[in-house]
Amino acid sequence: MHKLILYLALFFTPLAFGQFLNCDTSWTLPMSPPVELSAGFGDLRPNHFHMGIDIRTGGRENLPIYAIQDGYVSRLKVSAVGYGWVLYVAHPNGYTSVYAHCNKYAPSIQDFYLDTSEAMQQNEVDLILPANKIVVKKGELIAYSGNTGGSSGPHLHFELRDTKSEHALNPLLHGFKVSDTGQPVLGGIRIYAIDPNGYEVPTKSYVVTLSQLQHNAILPVGFLKEGDRIGLALQVDDYFTKAGRTLGLFSAEVWTENSGHFAFELDEIDFDDARYINTHHDHAYAQLSKRKFQKLFKTRYNPLTIYPYEGTGTFDMNAQDSLQFAIMLRDVNGNESQHQLWVKNPHPKTAAKISYTSVTHWLPTEAYFYESGPWQLRIDSFTFFEPERKSLDLAAKRIASSQVQLAKPVALSYQLKDSINAHRYFITMNGTALPTTFQEGKLTAYTKTLGAFGLKIDEIAPTIQNQSNNKLDTLNNGAWSWLVKDDFSGVASYTCWQNGKWVPAYYDAKNKLVKAQFQVPFVAGTILEIRVKDAAGNVRVLQSSTPLAPFK
Repeated sequence: MHKLILYLALFFTPLAFGQFLNCDTSWTLPMSPPVELSAGFGDLRPNHFHMGIDIRTGGRENLPIYAIQDGYVSRLKVSAVGYGWVLYVAHPNGYTSVYAHCNKYAPSIQDFYLDTSEAMQQNEVDLILPANKIVVKKGELIAYSGNTGGSSGPHLHFELRDTKSEHALNPLLHGFKVSDTGQPVLGGIRIYAIDPNGYEVPTKSYVVTLSQLQHNAILPVGFLKEGDRIGLALQVDDYFTKAGRTLGLFSAEVWTENSGHFAFELDEIDFDDARYINTHHDHAYAQLSKRKFQKLFKTRYNPLTIYPYEGTGTFDMNAQDSLQFAIMLRDVNGNESQHQLWVKNPHPKTAAKISYTSVTHWLPTEAYFYESGPWQLRIDSFTFFEPERKSLDLAAKRIASSQVQLAKPVALSYQLKDSINAHRYFITMNGTALPTTFQEGKLTAYTKTLGAFGLKIDEIAPTIQNQSNNKLDTLNNGAWSWLVKDDFSGVASYTCWQNGKWVPAYYDAKNKLVKAQFQVPFVAGTILEIRVKDAAGNVRVLQSSTPLAPFK
């Protein structure tokens, strides 16, 4: 009896607590039902919002993926990182659907990819295709699911985009639905002092003690200076069922009786602005606490399109004053929870004081250029989200720290005295090689991470190690793999050959494996070869050419 109860619990738990996708008649599902979500649109990720929805595949690979509507393959990309094997299908209604982390494409599309990559003798490609090249029908098989690129496990990453703007759209607002009976649950409120320029005042944040639905906060002495305003940030879990999993919050809104509204709504995101997630939520606090508070205010320079109301979301609060806030939390299906927050400031405001100056801080609106010896540093305007205290020593080759978040990359340049072997030199950041170019005697690299920088030459070729399945015998199925590592500049290209003929291969960067399928059966005198080049141009070649082993 106990075994039966355990079996029923194991069998029915996914159905009870999963979030299953369905769609209206204009679409079909991208995978065979039941289609269960594991991540939603707009979920907070390192340095970007999640631009689609993730579909579970139960840890399996090679499950069929279908075109959600008639259209044509507009883009086909194969990469060792990012989306891995990805397919874009443009539809006549103005949408483009995206299917990422695939293992391979449907046979006709796969043949086109193989023919093209062989003609280019290039395994990783990014192809923009005309409308009549590969036409697909609604429900047609287009690919198979996998775990390629930067995927952390087998699944399908699915997106909808506006074809013209290429903005990512929330699929759950455009014909796709999930059953949803749960309400968003408020987990925390933080209050910030905001200076007249819309920036957070250093060290001036306050954690509200939550009650049931009505919360009270009394600001401490000295929290607000003359000219300061306040802003709110929320930590929320959006439940799909009362006992189920949570996804990211879709919408939050705040207002007072006389001070207007402010909100965010994760309906559409421009890829160019994705890094502004680092100012949409309190990134510094998240690093310390592992809790992500999404702000209901923004700086005036924040370009994200997720804010439906004008203004910056900050509220004026006088001395010996109080404000009553209404807060509405809403999921994508319209389930709501509403809270009241009373904020009291029983103290006088302290004298006005400038928090940031161009002498002490890098200001977001300013550009900067520094030069010392052979080194140059260029910081464009709007590189920083908030004012950042200046910390720079070009002689010691250090700029700020790796904890600082950037909206744009910083340019580092080094003037070489001798251009011999210039292509083997790399500018580094925190010991890691940056993609580096050489022009007119100068090395230049762009970095989105700060810290300790330097210069290093790469003269060591990658290493290649045969795996146990690599056997030149008559029993081998032709599936070979090699462990490929590079000590510094990174794998730039890889090619495989069988008796002088190019063979397609794929680099699994997560596991550092190059995989290829050779033609079998192997015959006497077969020569198999893999060539790996790093970013500095160092090449390693490994050949296998042994007599066939006898049958056992």
